[in-house]
Amino acid sequence: MTGFAANAPVIWPRPADWGSSVRETLGWFTEVLQAGSGRTVHRSLRFAPRRSFSFDAVADSQERRVIDAVMRTWGGRRWLLPIWPDQQMLTAPVAVGAIAIPCRTAGYDFVAGGRAVLWNSVTQWEVVHIEAIAVDSLALSLPLSGAWRRGTRLLPLRWARMDASSSIRTITDTLDRPRLSFTIDEPCDWPEILPATEYRDHPVLTIRPDFGEDGEIGYSRLLSTVDNGTAMPVVADIAGVAQRTVRSVWELWGRAEQAAFRSLLYGLRGRALPLWVPSWQQDFRLVLPVTASAVSITVEWAGYTLFGSLQPNRRDIALHLVDGTILYRRITASTDLGGTERLTLDNPLGRAVAPAQVRAISFMVLCSQASDQVDIEHITGGDGRARCILPWQEVVPDGP
Repeated sequence: MTGFAANAPVIWPRPADWGSSVRETLGWFTEVLQAGSGRTVHRSLRFAPRRSFSFDAVADSQERRVIDAVMRTWGGRRWLLPIWPDQQMLTAPVAVGAIAIPCRTAGYDFVAGGRAVLWNSVTQWEVVHIEAIAVDSLALSLPLSGAWRRGTRLLPLRWARMDASSSIRTITDTLDRPRLSFTIDEPCDWPEILPATEYRDHPVLTIRPDFGEDGEIGYSRLLSTVDNGTAMPVVADIAGVAQRTVRSVWELWGRAEQAAFRSLLYGLRGRALPLWVPSWQQDFRLVLPVTASAVSITVEWAGYTLFGSLQPNRRDIALHLVDGTILYRRITASTDLGGTERLTLDNPLGRAVAPAQVRAISFMVLCSQASDQVDIEHITGGDGRARCILPWQEVVPDGP
């Protein structure tokens, strides 16, 4: 069966307009309980995130009329939504009756038991049922009913519902610009992969954010305010610690990089799992060489000893060396030497390090994501560029 037919599933029939981005949203649900000390307990309440897409399309002439008809009639029902960032073109024709489609599958949203679509136009497409997924092909549970030329688009499909915010912007009497928003109506699993590096029983984020765009840092406190409206308010800092919030930006290039980042997001499950996040900044500057056996380093004066050394999330550091090595250590004591400070470490570095060999010495902060909702902006298809902004919320480390 190709194209629309009575009593058959309906796909959204017009590709996204890549003149604007396709925005994908992943939404988890985490219960966070916070004690007066500032410590938190995190519990994930969803096995998989809720997923949605918003995008624009352009429809002219026949396409405009077909879209107007299906939106009016089918708007409140379940659609089959093509996953636009996972589009690829057939590299060879596929004949009628074929039971396999040669294609790339790694990093694509194909699911065994799910569906995909071969698409040529708003009236010429075919939904296929996926029996199994191989590295270089999709095995089908039913033979193809049509023949498909080289260059036909192949996309994964997901059941979805059109949101009420979807609308059509009329440009001319023959040209429309639909603005669509769909919520996926089925579970969307993905491999959960956390960073392999661990420090003090928590994973360490090792994917460096993009500094081509400004980040943002804030400090929040667990404050209690009593104000009777007449006298000055009484404010108590209950936990006695500042909890830093950070906004980081990632530019993701290529399908492999985007797939790995998605696996990280699935592993973190929104706010559910804390991990160590380096500040990625030069929080200390090494001023004297360090021997392999030394248990202290001398840094430029930064006010660390004076303004509350050894506070939670101000005891752990990452030494980023120019050769790519990262050393993780805990500060156990500090001494103010005037123009410099001496930081005593829990363990020696195990190698001689000169100041010129250090790219940055950054604080390590135990964080969870500050929001259960993550937006991925697909600027092009998955083989190109995507962008993701993650806000981090500092949590009080467990243990001494």
